[in-house]
Amino acid sequence: MILLLNGPFGGGKTTTADLLVEHVPNSRLFDPEEIGFMLRHLLPDHPGDFQDLPPWRSLFATVAARVHAFTGQTLIAPMSILRRDYAEEILTGLKGQGLPVVRVLLHPEPDVLAARIDDHDLAPDHPDVNASARAFRRSKMEPYYEAHRAWLQRWSDVVVANSEPSPQEVAAQVLRALPASLFDGVPSDRT
Repeated sequence: MILLLNGPFGGGKTTTADLLVEHVPNSRLFDPEEIGFMLRHLLPDHPGDFQDLPPWRSLFATVAARVHAFTGQTLIAPMSILRRDYAEEILTGLKGQGLPVVRVLLHPEPDVLAARIDDHDLAPDHPDVNASARAFRRSKMEPYYEAHRAWLQRWSDVVVANSEPSPQEVAAQVLRALPASLFDGVPSDRT
C-alpha cells in the first residue's frame, strides 16, 4: 500500500509523513522528489518543474511499486500534486502496478499556511535558499487553493484540516482513517 500525502507546499506533509512512519507498522518514507532530482540531473536540457516531465509521473508509480515489492512495506509519500491530470496519471500507474493507494489531503487555512511558510527555515545557514524556497511555496498557494476548490478535496480519500491541531494530532487523525488491515496483528496507537 502507498499513502499519498497531498497538500500545499509547506503545508506539513513531510512532518506528518515522518510521524506516520513511526506509527504505521512496517512502513517507510518514499519521497517522489528524489526521482525528480534524478531526472533534473539526467535531463538538464528540460528545465522547469520535474512534475511536467512524463518520465517523472511514470517513474513515480514504477519505483514505488518496485520498492514496495522488494520491501513489502507500506510506503508513505509526501508530494504536492496540484494538477488533476498528473494526479490521475500517477494514481492509474500505481493501481496498474497493483499497489493500493490511500489519498490523504492535508489542508491548512491560507493564513496558517502563509505563517508556516514564513517561519520555516529549510537551510538555516543559507538565507538565500530560504528566500527562494519561501517565494516558490508562496507562488504555489493560490494554485493549491484553486485545486482544492475544483477537485482535490473530492479526489482525496481522507481530508484532514491541519490548521489548528499539532503535528501529532494530525498524524493521529490520519492513522484513525487508515484501513485496519495495516495494523492486523500489530499493537497500535491509532487513537
